[in-house]
Amino acid sequence: MNKILIASPGRSSPTTSMIIDEAKKVFNVMHVPVDRINLIVETGSVSCEYNRQDLTKVDYFLPKIDAPRREYGYQVVKAFDMIDVPKPYRAETVLVAHDKFLTTELLARHNIAVPKTYLFKTGEHAEDLVEMINFPVMVKLKGGSGGKGVMYVSDANAMKSILKSMEVLKQQVLIQEFVDNPGEDIRVLVVGDEIAGAYKRVAKEGEKRANIKVGGSGVRYTPSKEIEEMSLNIAKIMDTRIIAVDILESKEGPVVLEVNINPGIRGMTEATDINIAKRIIDYIETQVKK
Repeated sequence: MNKILIASPGRSSPTTSMIIDEAKKVFNVMHVPVDRINLIVETGSVSCEYNRQDLTKVDYFLPKIDAPRREYGYQVVKAFDMIDVPKPYRAETVLVAHDKFLTTELLARHNIAVPKTYLFKTGEHAEDLVEMINFPVMVKLKGGSGGKGVMYVSDANAMKSILKSMEVLKQQVLIQEFVDNPGEDIRVLVVGDEIAGAYKRVAKEGEKRANIKVGGSGVRYTPSKEIEEMSLNIAKIMDTRIIAVDILESKEGPVVLEVNINPGIRGMTEATDINIAKRIIDYIETQVKK
């Protein structure tokens, strides 16, 4: 039986558990915490170990890297780049995909519609930027995920108050002009060269974020040809074979809010009745057989 290595944050998430359960049907599964993988570099070689086990003798590597483990996850994936083990993306994709500004910048360069975005570091000069902004806006921490660190700001006074409270964080902050929408966003999951599933996430009453983790609900959705083609194009731009694309439908057409190379799949599975974990493992199986 072929062997798959799955590296994820230490605490197993519902998504990781679903993927592992499906993988066990066709693979010998090794599941390890990504930040407990040891990397060893010698002249002419690189190796990866966990509990003195060699992790490089696998047929496929599925990294589940989250934003807090971005830097170490990059090093781990880079090691697997060097030993040429099949996987859904290269190390550079980790750095870009877990940086909201780099992602927005890359997509904009490829003429993908994105919200007008500002990046700055909190501090005294940040208030000068407020005068340039068209409100309302969404304020995001540059490396946040799952709807965390996202705020809706309606006017300049509220923005200045938030900036003062955030000065202590000394973090880079992303401001995106608000895309007028009835509180819905679309998540499209690309696996390989296909759309594996899509659903619409509806924000709970009074909430501007539609993310399931902050109380949104999901319903099955059939994407338009335009949204399908946009999502497949974004997968190529981001250089990954597995990616979720979050889209808002505006008056001017679809606008991409974010992408996620480590997407949760429980919400989509429940909303669509599609076995998303199986779709992912079926794709991986085709890659191993090549």
